[in-house]
Amino acid sequence: MKTAPAEIATGDVEHLLVEILDGVGAEARALSLESLRSKIAASVACHAAIKVNMALDRKKMEWLLAELANTQCPMNCPHGRPIVLRYTLKEIQRAFKRI
Repeated sequence: MKTAPAEIATGDVEHLLVEILDGVGAEARALSLESLRSKIAASVACHAAIKVNMALDRKKMEWLLAELANTQCPMNCPHGRPIVLRYTLKEIQRAFKRI
């Protein structure tokens, strides 16, 4: 491999490649080229994703929110999990036992 996505650390490229190949496995021969590309893109995206408890500086957070706003489904991740939650003031107060 001569190049890798910018967000993938050099030391993680081999792990990512093995993960992609394991994920596709024997079904690769039956997949169309477009389906295979989609599976690889999804795997690369997940690998490069921001993980729980990952420290972000303010600039990265602002960039991330701006990019999220430009997507077709800004309220959910590609797996369907919510990204944005809305709480009323009463719900927040109740959570902190203020009401």
